[in-house]
Amino acid sequence: MKIDPLNEIELVSERLVLKVPDPTFSMRLLKYYGDNRDFFQLSMPAFNEKFFTREYQDERLWTEFELMIEDRGLRFCIFKREDLLYEKIIGDVSISNVIRGESQSCNLGFKLDNLETGKGFMEEALKVFIDYIFNELRLHRIEVETLPSNAPSIKLLKKLGFKQEGIAEKFLYINGEWKDHLRFSLINLNKDYQITTV
Repeated sequence: MKIDPLNEIELVSERLVLKVPDPTFSMRLLKYYGDNRDFFQLSMPAFNEKFFTREYQDERLWTEFELMIEDRGLRFCIFKREDLLYEKIIGDVSISNVIRGESQSCNLGFKLDNLETGKGFMEEALKVFIDYIFNELRLHRIEVETLPSNAPSIKLLKKLGFKQEGIAEKFLYINGEWKDHLRFSLINLNKDYQITTV
């Protein structure tokens, strides 16, 4: 399914709005990453200083836009519903490495502001995002990798129905060493789901 960039995409849940960031989001993204730099660094590859510039965030937003219209990736920023002006990003969810044809698969990523953890926001956001991935984007398989030490993410993935498939050895370089990750997957079990391949 090709995404029409002229149609703004928003997903809404009980407490949240998930919104595809447009080119005006760069300063909000800078604050989001700046406020959570140390927290995110526990489970992500190291940021370089260029990352924390408006120029880099502007460039990144345009790259993401191109990936979206090419049907290769998609990101939503997460806002509380009462934030009517979309001023404070409290998290983000994304898919990357979208493969069509016989695979119909993608990789999932998700992050949440350190001050908003433990409130059920990520579970709520991922439920509507996964529904969109399976029923609108018509993908068949979602994969995600997480550190074995990331107990909250592992608990959440299992709660959402993801199954652990194994270990991705030396998967990402984090905090000065190559880290093993656990690999999880979720399959679209919709009986009406069909694809046509060439």
